Amino acid sequence: MSTKDRMLPANVKSSIVRAADDYKYPAAFLVAFIGIWTFGVRFYEIPQYVLPTPLDIVTSFDGQFGELAPHMEATLWEAFFGWTVGNFIGITLGAVMAEFTVLKRSIYPYVIMLRSLPVVAFAPLLIIWMGVNTGPILAAATITTFFPSLVNSIAGFSSTDQLTKELMHSLNASRWEVFRKVKLYNAVPYIFSALRISVALAFVGAVVGEWLVGNQGLGYLIIVANNQLDTLLLFRALIIIGAFATAWFGLMMYLERWIVDWGSQASGGATR
Repeated sequence: MSTKDRMLPANVKSSIVRAADDYKYPAAFLVAFIGIWTFGVRFYEIPQYVLPTPLDIVTSFDGQFGELAPHMEATLWEAFFGWTVGNFIGITLGAVMAEFTVLKRSIYPYVIMLRSLPVVAFAPLLIIWMGVNTGPILAAATITTFFPSLVNSIAGFSSTDQLTKELMHSLNASRWEVFRKVKLYNAVPYIFSALRISVALAFVGAVVGEWLVGNQGLGYLIIVANNQLDTLLLFRALIIIGAFATAWFGLMMYLERWIVDWGSQASGGATR
């Protein structure tokens, strides 16, 4: 065994091997994609204002972060606000609707109907009700995250099998105990699925809101870049949005894995 192997704990080595295995195919695809993109632009002599090379885009960031920072901060805050509020309302209402069947049967069809409407369709109403300010942007981000969170939460809280509920009732468990110890536990994967899905949707809502009424943010920059035919600025804004969403999505995956592992260990400890 080498000195390096003796210095690395087994769990660290396992994590490194697992991470390498998870990311080797995406990394290979990215390298191939960048190569084909660069070759295509150079071979067909495509002008930079139509399609710059990846290297042009990367070098265009040099010295631009100071200018981009307030727009990044604005979009990140709007997306975070919409994601937090939308998921809080969606999960809470989903738990209530799953707990009270009459409420679920009364409201759920209308939830599905509203879910099918694009957020742009709500924009005129949001502007009339809230004015031309950040209110419609925050509302758009909240609406886009609310519906998937609600639908997933209802499915999660309703997924408990009947035998488990009857067993809990036979043990004289209260309704709150059944909810906390069985239904909430079963709903965790559904809730995290909603939290992950809604990350991208929160940015969609924030960017759409900035298109409509914003004077700051990455969505606003996309409009400016389009009007000025500034393709590099357009790509910079898109890359930053994608980087934010990917990092946030990864954080949710890590948090889910940590909570599930922690729950499994806690459950195992209880049984011992």
